[in-house]
Amino acid sequence: MSELVQITTLDDAKKAVEEVRLKQAELEKSATEAKNTLTEDFKKFDKLVVEIARQKKELNKLRKSLTGFQGHGENVQALKDQLIPVHASLKSLHQQNTPETGSIFVRLFLGEVNVKQYRDGERFRLKQEYERFKRKTNPQFLMFVALGYFFPKSHLLLIIWQIWLLYYYITLALRENILRVNGSTIKPWWIIHHYLSMSGSLTLLLWPKMSPSFIETLHLFLFFSGAQGLVQILINRYQQGQLYKLVAMGKANMMDVPGESEGWINDPGWTPSAAVLFPFLVSVQSTQLYIAYRMMRIWIGHPEWQVFALGLIFFALGTGNLITTLRTYLHKWRSYHNISKKKM
Repeated sequence: MSELVQITTLDDAKKAVEEVRLKQAELEKSATEAKNTLTEDFKKFDKLVVEIARQKKELNKLRKSLTGFQGHGENVQALKDQLIPVHASLKSLHQQNTPETGSIFVRLFLGEVNVKQYRDGERFRLKQEYERFKRKTNPQFLMFVALGYFFPKSHLLLIIWQIWLLYYYITLALRENILRVNGSTIKPWWIIHHYLSMSGSLTLLLWPKMSPSFIETLHLFLFFSGAQGLVQILINRYQQGQLYKLVAMGKANMMDVPGESEGWINDPGWTPSAAVLFPFLVSVQSTQLYIAYRMMRIWIGHPEWQVFALGLIFFALGTGNLITTLRTYLHKWRSYHNISKKKM
């Protein structure tokens, strides 16, 4: 039915109703045909997955049998060399097409379901939603810190803040695990980092709010959370622009995320922005180590398990973050000098 048709009489209305009924019948027929086509395609796809598994098994058996030949060194090596591209192609097919349920962490929340997306648009949407979540939540670090300084004795506010931290890190870890299944090369350290942060948030939540040790260290955690939120806002702005450049240069794929993917190590840019961000990063990560030191000192006088656990968690976070940051910047510096030498 055309949108321009004006219904002015009863006959026009009857005609319009008949057109809508016919259109609905056509849509139902098209939907049934599309569903049947999808069913057939999925049957073919299931068959493909079985064939990939069979080919993988046969290839492994063949490669193993080749190692048993004696006295045919060059010929055997030539055959092994021929199997290298076959193995690489099969690995790629397996990664792209085999359904995956993700890590144990994902299965705890979603069960034994396939979390792999096969349409490029849907996979890219997963990444966009992940980045959107980080952009929207980073300012909330600053909001909770401000409220915490204004109302330090509000136990309800502190509990809401700690529940929000737990939600934030669980959501990041869950989304990052699903992104890895769908082709993102997020470094394992960052997922481990969010597991540790999750544990730290839960420990904070379980820490009695009237405990002298909690009251003594609250300002430290508020300061760190505020600094972390501010630095994350600055870093995300810089890394987003750099990632677009890397994707355009073919040094990162479209599923990589700012700052946390393997492709990020390919960024050779020792830019002024990167240099400015470096002291902020090191300061925040050094603060984590300082908090770990303070926790252990406080634990001597207040032997609560929360104090000891947070000391260990912050030590692991500070050490891992500092090593990752220094390695990344060292690579940037070396790449920058190599490029400068080639231009001379």
